[in-house]
Amino acid sequence: MKPFEPYKPQRRLQSIYASATLLDEEGLRSLCPSYTELRESTVRFQDSVLLGKGAVKEVYKTFNAHTRRWVAMARLRVDRGPEFYDLFVHEAWLTASLNHPNIITIHDAGIDEDGRPFFTMDLKGNITLADQVSDRLLNDRGDLLHVFLKVCDAVAYAHSKGIIHLDLKPENIQSDEFGEVLVCDWGLAKQIGEMEDGEDDVPRALRPIDNMTLVGEIKGSLGFMAPEQVVPGSGKDRRTDVFALGCMLHLILTGQPPFLGSPDEILEATRKGMVKPPRRQYPEQHIPEALEAVAMKALARLPDERYESAEELRNEIANFLGGYSTFAEEPGFFREARLFLARNRIPAAITFAAIVSLSVVSVLFIQNLKRHQRETAQARERAALEQERAALEQKRAARFESKAESVTILYQEELDRSAEERILQARKLATSASDLKRLGIFIRPVETVREARKLTALALALDPDCASARLQRFSLNCIVLNFTSALENPVEPTSDVADYLLLVDAFSSFNFSENQRPSIPQLTDFLLQARTINSTHPALMERIVAYDHAARSDWDGYVSVVESLLEYVTEPRAPLKLQYRVEDSILALHSEEKIRLLIWDQWGSQECLLRFLSFRTFKPVLKGRFYLGDLHNLQIETLDLRECEDVFMNSPLDLPMLRKVYIRAGQLDEQELRSTIKSNEKFELLTD
Repeated sequence: MKPFEPYKPQRRLQSIYASATLLDEEGLRSLCPSYTELRESTVRFQDSVLLGKGAVKEVYKTFNAHTRRWVAMARLRVDRGPEFYDLFVHEAWLTASLNHPNIITIHDAGIDEDGRPFFTMDLKGNITLADQVSDRLLNDRGDLLHVFLKVCDAVAYAHSKGIIHLDLKPENIQSDEFGEVLVCDWGLAKQIGEMEDGEDDVPRALRPIDNMTLVGEIKGSLGFMAPEQVVPGSGKDRRTDVFALGCMLHLILTGQPPFLGSPDEILEATRKGMVKPPRRQYPEQHIPEALEAVAMKALARLPDERYESAEELRNEIANFLGGYSTFAEEPGFFREARLFLARNRIPAAITFAAIVSLSVVSVLFIQNLKRHQRETAQARERAALEQERAALEQKRAARFESKAESVTILYQEELDRSAEERILQARKLATSASDLKRLGIFIRPVETVREARKLTALALALDPDCASARLQRFSLNCIVLNFTSALENPVEPTSDVADYLLLVDAFSSFNFSENQRPSIPQLTDFLLQARTINSTHPALMERIVAYDHAARSDWDGYVSVVESLLEYVTEPRAPLKLQYRVEDSILALHSEEKIRLLIWDQWGSQECLLRFLSFRTFKPVLKGRFYLGDLHNLQIETLDLRECEDVFMNSPLDLPMLRKVYIRAGQLDEQELRSTIKSNEKFELLTD
């Protein structure tokens, strides 16, 4: 073996490498033509073509020689002086700070050779929402409403970053035939709560023509401004953008903006908030009553009467498209029943028939009870009359004694029969309350609890000792989380729900009602502790969450509640995690074990527990088996199954809004997957 020798560089190889890399200009051009072309490029933007102009800027199609692609370039109009420079740069910087798939992307900003600002952005098609609305033969209302949903998503994202647009209009919404939607022109946008001081110093544009943006004391676009925008110095917030979205919704429904006429007439109508109901003004458009209600709420003159956020407005339209009622229309029982029947024809028909039958039986019970009460009162009157006659004819007492005794016996028998009838009717009413709760608690939780309370109260009025009525009163208090009242009227130790008392005693300070709900952390902590205290009532936990979700007006952070509910119902106990990304509406579920997303219990809804969250994309990341059928009836648009190790297609499921499904190559039988999932539209199956 040779002894170790230290490394010695070969000077001859170094000289060869140096001579090979030290190329002259011609050699470098031959070896690196692309690099040479980029280095020698002196004109960055070439072949500019004007696409359009607004009150402040002009937009060109231009070729970026450095990146070798076509882009859109916004440049300050030549007739706008330095007083517009900061307004222009503000738009570029603010738009660049927003990262959302439905907001235009800014690539670069700078100063040109003339010392004037410019910025570049994505070059998209020249089709706007205004073009699509004007060509209603090619774009039906459903397609336009899906475009509107994406606009609301973008605006809601901007609001979450503390930014309001203040110039939303169809001309600022790019929308192509492949479904891409972009909200553009953020020149008037500002931070929420930003002071209005100094707006009088902003340069004033000329009188607006053809819906051009105003830039002076009044900022916005004619026909799409909120009333507070036409009053200089008025406060503006998220609801200002909600009004503009309402104007666009009105345009989609009718083909016309809500304000028409000359510029002065439009400004005056905007200032007064004079919006006519579209169904009355455009009867030929056959506008659904629910959509009219949504539009009129968004177009309310006072901000406090509008939707609080673009997300609320978006959810209303999504509910309509998914076959659900909207809050704006204030649906009655029969309206909800019709919509439910349309979504779930067979189960809804069975449930509705059962509820109607229950209502009829309850009415008959009450009528029967009143009839017996009336007969009892009449019997009392007859007995009293006979006794009075007997007193007046004391001289003939011997002859009428037997008759008086008979009347007294009849009276006592009537009293006994009436008491038995009250007890029987109380039991039947308590049973009706139980059946109503079982059938309706997951369909209309608040209304069901309210009506079941009335039946229970009537039963206890007839018989205060009715055990089944006392049980229903206790159970309803538990669902509402009014444990204080539950302790005041506890059930017997032998009752079927006596072990509820373990939870009631542990949270005895809970005294919540329909109008006063626990905070999200309170409800989350309750569900976590409930698993340790008593883990045998998953259906009760689902009822508590279903009622809370229906009674609550603010669901921000509700993902922690659903996560705790899933941990309660999962058997065996397995750690899991829900992650919700607000900006792109993605919900991810992480678990190392098999997990079910519904409660297989005769008292549970047997519906997916994720229905209490609003999201468009669902991505399960699971090591154990995932039951695809558990997602039945979720309103999701994208399903990503690539990180599920074992997907079991246990039953057919309906995902009405599904558009895309992602799977791994060879993960599932594509034909079987398409036959298992039913959607209102043919969904796209993507494999990688």
